[in-house]
Amino acid sequence: MSELWLRNHPQRDLLEKELQQRFFKALTAPCRICHFMLTLNGSSRSAEFQLMQQRARQYGIELQEGDTDLELQLGDIQLRWERHSEFSTYSFIHPGASASFVDPMQLLPDLHWFSELPGQLFRVVQLIVLPSSSIKSEPEIAGLFAAEHCISSLVASNQARIWTDFRKHPEGSGRMLVQDEGLSPSALARLVQQLFDLGNYRKLSLLGWPLTRQAVHQLHQLEQQLSDITHRIEQKQGSDEQLLQEISQMAAQTEHLIANNSARLEASAAYYQLTLDRLKALRETPLAGLMSLQDFSERRLTPAFRTAQSVLSRQRSLSNRLGRSTELLRTRINLQLERQNTALLASMDKRARQQLHLQTAVERLSTVAICYYAVQLLDKALTSLAAFYPPLPLQILQALSLPLVIISTGWVWYRLRKPAKQQV
Repeated sequence: MSELWLRNHPQRDLLEKELQQRFFKALTAPCRICHFMLTLNGSSRSAEFQLMQQRARQYGIELQEGDTDLELQLGDIQLRWERHSEFSTYSFIHPGASASFVDPMQLLPDLHWFSELPGQLFRVVQLIVLPSSSIKSEPEIAGLFAAEHCISSLVASNQARIWTDFRKHPEGSGRMLVQDEGLSPSALARLVQQLFDLGNYRKLSLLGWPLTRQAVHQLHQLEQQLSDITHRIEQKQGSDEQLLQEISQMAAQTEHLIANNSARLEASAAYYQLTLDRLKALRETPLAGLMSLQDFSERRLTPAFRTAQSVLSRQRSLSNRLGRSTELLRTRINLQLERQNTALLASMDKRARQQLHLQTAVERLSTVAICYYAVQLLDKALTSLAAFYPPLPLQILQALSLPLVIISTGWVWYRLRKPAKQQV
């Protein structure tokens, strides 16, 4: 096997370790579990891990960087710590219990146990597991919970019954009671873990609800503004530059809104799906006349989830509509610019033609002036020549000078213009 181990996948041990984490150890009834949930950010998560490493070393346990859970035996109390993406849970397990709920601080190893740990307290719940023989009468158990919000049903294929109301009671925690009808210790541990996960994910899925309400109001205003701008574009009211500036500002506001709440709303949707998965894993059977966990989720969580999904859809739709309106307005501006450019080019072409005509006229006038001065110069030259040579036929030469100058000038003008015509 040594040769085969040399070919181990680099992630093999890490993934096997990940699969074995986050499992409650076996539980036996009766017992009491006080479950604390703290939300953390990036910086506080590192500080929490370092503190838990120090506490684990005190009990001879080395907490590795990739570990996501830890179990410590603190005297008679067993601690189970779990680290998640944005929260951590601390479950203090006490053997033996009665159907009564106490101050959660009394269930800690030390009243100052959480003083050094970072994070914000998000949820506290006491869960009591009792065998069926220790359960009091139905009215007495129901009296431990708010009558109008009491939830009770059979779970784990009718091998256990639960009571809860998902409310914070005077002692500062939620309450949950489990009646064990013969579950094995490992099955009981799985049930307890599923119940804690259900409550945690249910509450985390509601973190996006305040953002949803704010976003609905902002989206309504932005949609109204876009409708008004679109109407003005259709009716050609206002300058295109002003309309484009308003749309650009709206697009920036929309992207800012999306950046602020999309991550939280998508996380809420993921937690909602995890809540449904835990509900399915409980294998719940409702009881006549009592609200079940499924009923509670459908009445409270599903509307919030659908509202959040509606906000995400409206944000995407608004962003797309702004993009289309921007493209429409830019197209109209580009067409106007093209018309202006075409008119400008036509005007430039007209001016060039006028300048050409003027230049041609000037050239013709210049030709006449050149002919005139050439004739005058030639006449002076012939007169001077006749003075030195009297037999020269001066009058005949003077008569021929004008046609000769005109023909010569015309030929020169023709030769000068011929290359220009060939280039054109």
